Amino acid sequence: VPIGPHQVPMWEADFASQQNVDKWQEVVEWLEEEAGELSVLVHPHSVDGAYFDHSEHAFWINTPLQLRLTMFDGHPDNQPKGGGE
Repeated sequence: VPIGPHQVPMWEADFASQQNVDKWQEVVEWLEEEAGELSVLVHPHSVDGAYFDHSEHAFWINTPLQLRLTMFDGHPDNQPKGGGE
């Protein structure tokens, strides 16, 4: 079942706890070895927010998949339009 910004069913492994903050490289290397033909999104939980974590800060292994990023605060389509008062 698609969940969140993902348009196809996915599986999640969250290693974002503070005790794992130094494991990024180790996890990415393991995923690169084991991913086969799967598309894998690795993203941080940064202070920049979910939009940037899933777009600018995203690291893809194999073919990136399209995400529904408009659901996130921070997406350009969700910004107030300039204009007069």
